[in-house]
Parts: sequence; C-alpha cells; structure tokens
Amino acid sequence: MIFFESLKEYKNMTPGLSRIKKFFESMGNPHDTIKVIHIAGTNGKGSTAAFISEILKAGGYKTALYTSPHLIDVKERIKISGENIPSKVFSNLSHEYLDKAVKCGLSCFEYLTAIAFIYFVEQKVDVAIIETGLGGRFDATNIIKNPLVCVITSIAKEHQEILGNTIERIAFEKVGIIKKSAYVVCGGLPKAAIAVVKNKVKTSYLYGKDFKALINKSSILGQNFDYTSENIKLKNIEINLLGEHQVANASVAVCVVDLLSKKEYALDETNIRMGLRNTVWSGRFDVRKVNFGDESFEIIIDGAHNVQGFNAFLKTFKQLGFSKKKRTFIFAVMKEKKYKVIVEKISPFAKKIILPKIHNDRAASPDVLKTEFSKYIIKNKIYSVDSVKSALSMINTGETAIVIGSLYLAGEVLTIIR
Repeated sequence: MIFFESLKEYKNMTPGLSRIKKFFESMGNPHDTIKVIHIAGTNGKGSTAAFISEILKAGGYKTALYTSPHLIDVKERIKISGENIPSKVFSNLSHEYLDKAVKCGLSCFEYLTAIAFIYFVEQKVDVAIIETGLGGRFDATNIIKNPLVCVITSIAKEHQEILGNTIERIAFEKVGIIKKSAYVVCGGLPKAAIAVVKNKVKTSYLYGKDFKALINKSSILGQNFDYTSENIKLKNIEINLLGEHQVANASVAVCVVDLLSKKEYALDETNIRMGLRNTVWSGRFDVRKVNFGDESFEIIIDGAHNVQGFNAFLKTFKQLGFSKKKRTFIFAVMKEKKYKVIVEKISPFAKKIILPKIHNDRAASPDVLKTEFSKYIIKNKIYSVDSVKSALSMINTGETAIVIGSLYLAGEVLTIIR
C-alpha cells in the first residue's frame, strides 16, 4: 500500500474519532448517506458480516462489505457484492486523498476505513455491512451516526492493554457502536456483558433467548440446523462454515435480516437459505488438500488468535474427529496475545510443532515460543524455521497439519498454496 510509509497501523495508536471526523467533515460527511449494519465483537465479526452480506446479495441488493484484517490482499477488506475493490480504483482513491489523510493525522486503518466509505458512497450501495477493527467506541468505523442494526457478536478478554481488563470494561467499549435509532442483535454473550448491553439499550435481541439454533448435523462437509425466533421458524438450514460458533454467527445473521424487513428490505426464506449456503470465509476452520513440492497433504487453516477463538477451534477439532491422533501444528502468534495459555491448550494435541518466522513486527519470536512449548513437549519435536514456506516443506504426504495462531499466518499460508 502506497500510504504505509506515511501512515501507521496499530503502532503508536491513539484511540479517538477526532482525526477521521475532521477528514470527513472537510468533505461534507458523505458517509452519512450510506445505510449501514455495524458489527463489533471479540470473535465472529467477519463470519457474521459475510453471512449477512451474502443474504442481502441473494436478495438482489447492492451490498458493501468492510472487514479486517485481510488475508492475502488489502483489497479484500473492501467489497461490493462479493467483489474486491478494483486495483485501479483503490490506487486512485488512495492517491487522491492521501495528502488530506496525512494532514488530518489518520492511521493506516483510519485511512482504509475512509477509502471504503468513499468508495461505497460513489458506488451508491443499497446497504453496507461494516466491521469494527478494534473495540467499538473509539474505532474509526464508529463515525456512523444512524445504523440500521448494531451487532455485538461475542465478548471476551482481548486487547486488554487498550480495551480494559474486565468483561464489563471490554463490553462497554464494544457497545459504544450502539445508537438509539438502531436495532441491536447480540450473539452468545457472558452475563456480565449482557448487563452492559441492557444498560446501554432497552431492547435487544439475544442469541439463546430471543432467537435460537438447534444443530441437526455437523460434518467436514458442512452443517445443518434449525432456526427459531418469535417471527421465523426455519428447518434444515445449510452452511459450509464449520463449528458450533458458526451456527451461532449464522443465526445472528438471520435475526439481523429479519429485523431489516421492518426497515423495508424485502428478504425472504429463499434469500436466507441461499445466502447462508453460499457464504465462504477463508481461514476459519478452513480444510484444504494441498500439493506442495513432492508432498500431498491436508491442512486446516484457522485464524484463531485469542483464548475464546482457540476454545471454539478445539471444540470443532474434537467434534470432527481430528483430535483422535496427534497432529503437526504450524503456529505463530502476536506477542500481545495470551500465547502462554494458547500454547498449553495446543500441546496435548501436537506430535510436532513448527514455528515459522512471519512477516509481522508484532509476531512473537519463534525462539520465545519454542521455550514455552518445551514446557509441555520434548524439544526435538519443536522446530523454529525461517519462513512459512519452510514450515510447509516439513509436512509429509498423508498428514493433516494445523495452521493456527494468527490471521497473518493464515494469510501467508494461503498466499503460498493458492
């Protein structure tokens, strides 16, 4: 990205909306014209956003989607009707507004958010699904004034150095996206977080209370479940994404779509079924057959990068039978994560650990991780390597390897194998 040299992402970040507000005010606040569904949460934001986007797309709406981070190409973050922003358009917009972004002091994420909103306005989308980057209250996306629906997918302890060290404090930051004009839909939240939501808004729709899902079948090929709410009863819904948590995310999407019908969006059961069935979200319990060099093997790529995400991964890992024998793990993680807890969770399922160096300054050192894994696994089963490509070259034909710990790692693997 041409503006990486001028703008910083994550490093030296100062929370606040003043910079991006100044940027858009100088343009007359064009972003206020977009109809928005705003999504925050610790995990599940991207999958939920993708489900909603595909349902709206199936209904014939010109649908924008803004998510982060990307896996392979930054343009993945900005989509309309499932298509990435064209390279030429992205380049032109990023050049056109860079001086203004620098003058307003935007971070890289803030500028990407600005570019997305400008693009969506220019393309006159019918509705935009916008995922927060971090937190909610001070996230750049929270310049949205009148969203149609606000979604809180999940809440757990993450980014505590920024969001706070209690569920209540983190929930307070996440629910900062909620506006009085919007419907509010929540995934499976802890009681402490629900109390914060209720303190923020009188009426909300909670997974497990106001709408529910019952899984009928779950296999490596996909899942089948029934959805029930006061307004809708749907039998045998099919999704391709794996894990109970994805059924919950799909259910949140159905609830959102049901509420949109009260905002004059015409969506029916056929749109819901087609949209959910068509949803693909790479790097989330993503099972693939790979030919690499002379070897042919199976890998599971999962971007789980916090304790809640790892718990969801391990639950699916066990339910689908992958834990019946020990596997090779390719692991990398950002140094600010609770990697000691994660290492302890992985170790009982690992016959071999490969720790590649990845292209991210925030990544924990492979040597540091090796020391941590050696508390649970003998040292000659732990390997530090100089690259993700080197890690993949150590997988043998017939193996099932697990790539986990970071979406950045997932992205590097997908770049190599695609």
